Amino acid sequence: MVTLNLREIFKRRSKFTGFYRISPKELLLPADMGELTEPVNVYVEITKEKGGYRVHLEIEGSLTLECSRCLSLFARDMSLSEDIRIEPYPTKDIVHIKPKDLDVSFFEDEENFDLVNLVREQIILSIPIKPLCDPQCKGIPLEEGQSIDIRFSALKKFIKE
Repeated sequence: MVTLNLREIFKRRSKFTGFYRISPKELLLPADMGELTEPVNVYVEITKEKGGYRVHLEIEGSLTLECSRCLSLFARDMSLSEDIRIEPYPTKDIVHIKPKDLDVSFFEDEENFDLVNLVREQIILSIPIKPLCDPQCKGIPLEEGQSIDIRFSALKKFIKE
């Protein structure tokens, strides 16, 4: 777990940079999202802003996904570069947001900021809803004599002629 004390870091400097290798066990991606087989390299640059911080993340690694058409596993290169604003959770009961506020992530504790949660969030957001091994993927290969629409073939036995 990579925990940063932002309050302490920014007492002495105006910018923080760091490089981390985060293991798949630390990231704990949900099983249905894919699988990380190797550590992820993360470069982070944080600057203090009014009311929060600006975080620049560069994430590199490889993710194993299942193709939505042919169901085969394939490796997807993760080369992400994101700029994110982070702020403490709002303390008001009612919060009015503007379109620019939709790009904000929140943290609970300035003294124990968990960088791994932010990296996990960005990886999950980068995964396509319907991942494809190839844009021209034809789907599950059919055997000779098999009909194109095999979804209803099991129902044929219920039809009385």
